[in-house]
Amino acid sequence: MGSPTPNDSTGPAVAASDSTWSPLKNRLFTVVLLASLFSQLAVFMNGLAGAWILTDITDSPAVVASLQIALALPAFLLALLAGALADIFSRKRIIVFAQAGSMLVAGAFALLSASDSHSAVTVLGLTAALGVLTALAAPAWIAIIPGLVPRSDLAGAMTLSSAGISAAMAVGPAVAGFVIAAAGPTWVFILNVTVFAAVLLTLRVWKPEPRTGLPAEHLASAVRIGLQYVRYDTPLKVVIAKVMPFALASTALLALLPAVARFQLDAGPALFGLLSGAGGIGAVVGLLAMPSIRRRIGPDAIVFWSMLVEAAVFIVVATTTSLAVAFAVLVVAGVATLAMISTVMTALQVVLPSWIRGRGVAVYLLAMQGSFAVGALIWGAVAEQTSLRTALIAGGIAMAVSAVLVTPLRLSRYMDIDTEVAQLLNDPPTVTSVHDHDGPILLTARWQIDPDHRDEFVAAMAPVQRALRRQGALSFNLVEDVERPGHMLESFTMATWSEFQRLPERFTVAEKDIQDTLRAAAGSALPLLRAHRVIRLRSHRDDDSGADSR
Repeated sequence: MGSPTPNDSTGPAVAASDSTWSPLKNRLFTVVLLASLFSQLAVFMNGLAGAWILTDITDSPAVVASLQIALALPAFLLALLAGALADIFSRKRIIVFAQAGSMLVAGAFALLSASDSHSAVTVLGLTAALGVLTALAAPAWIAIIPGLVPRSDLAGAMTLSSAGISAAMAVGPAVAGFVIAAAGPTWVFILNVTVFAAVLLTLRVWKPEPRTGLPAEHLASAVRIGLQYVRYDTPLKVVIAKVMPFALASTALLALLPAVARFQLDAGPALFGLLSGAGGIGAVVGLLAMPSIRRRIGPDAIVFWSMLVEAAVFIVVATTTSLAVAFAVLVVAGVATLAMISTVMTALQVVLPSWIRGRGVAVYLLAMQGSFAVGALIWGAVAEQTSLRTALIAGGIAMAVSAVLVTPLRLSRYMDIDTEVAQLLNDPPTVTSVHDHDGPILLTARWQIDPDHRDEFVAAMAPVQRALRRQGALSFNLVEDVERPGHMLESFTMATWSEFQRLPERFTVAEKDIQDTLRAAAGSALPLLRAHRVIRLRSHRDDDSGADSR
């Protein structure tokens, strides 16, 4: 991994603050949180108004459930692209672009609704367009949070962020339902145009620091490295594996609730909005309880019990015809959802270094939204072929089984990871013969070890390989001199010189243990890295074609 600089010490992990409200002392975080909340408010208002129009057009549960697909599928298809953009370009510009586009989509909804020109195709199409814009901004919204608050406030910030979304989920549908009852869906869309415009004005006070240093990564390379990071990073895979089964099962209620409210509970628009917002009301209640819950039980227990509570709610909603009972258990589901999502999102932010945070968040959203889309297809089809009650009961059983299956995956193992940058590599040399985009670049280090410690050294090299592949290495090899025992050559390849230059910024304090273990196994200091530009030779086929052309 190259020789370290003297400044390679680590400090203890920062303890989480007990107060959920501490992040609100930061004015900038508060402003950004409110902007995000109102943006989500408009999205949920739009979703309920679109669902109401759709239930006027058709009584098919599968078509109504497809509204969830229209929102979730763009997030699934665009997550990696959005994450790469959030790591390469200004996150504020991405958010502003998405808000402006959402304002135009809300305007189109309003015009079509005012002229009574909506069809199932236009409702689903415009909803998909709103889903695209929301998907492009989502990684940027989430990735900026750790940069706004200290690590000690991160759990509180993520709880507030999750509760903010849940509050929007509660208030948005409720407001939309009352507006529809009083004046019709057109006024919901007009109100959304106003909300998106207000968010754009609010964001003007946020002036992020400009990015400096190396040139921006190429988009294709950034996406590749994001995928590599997920492949070789165990903590991120554990976080994703925790949320996917939850999202897959929970879609049964999310996708089918409009049909349940309209056809099983016979709810009008105002009560429909109240039911849709019940989960958000529960999340606001859960916000007050989260500090106490976190002190009493760990993250894995929170996930387990949250999923079991959700499973029980599904069964009750499936079997009741009482609006009051349905509302009450949906409030309970909101508490469980907040506990689940805020816990997993906190773990996500803890395990991701800043340089890959946008892409890591994007892959998380890709997994979650993909699960939402697949779940909407599954539960909509089940409801179509059987009944709403059967689909909800099946979803509850799936949620309970999932809670048991993900128990062996322990988030608690990774909550103290320190992802601050650690200078474990010397900065690359300043050279004039290689340009930023030249490559590939081959890096080599020669090792002389005690042959009696060969197996220990080889074992210590395995996590080095994973670390370098996480950070973008195209390949990694460890070769042994067959004539001189103990002489080994480590080599790995970076795509370009600028990618090699980024390596010192990508190693974290958590990876210092890898380097220490390697140094102990080698019994010596780490050797210097040597950089080589790979020269691509022309093949015989190229030579032949050149000769033929002459």
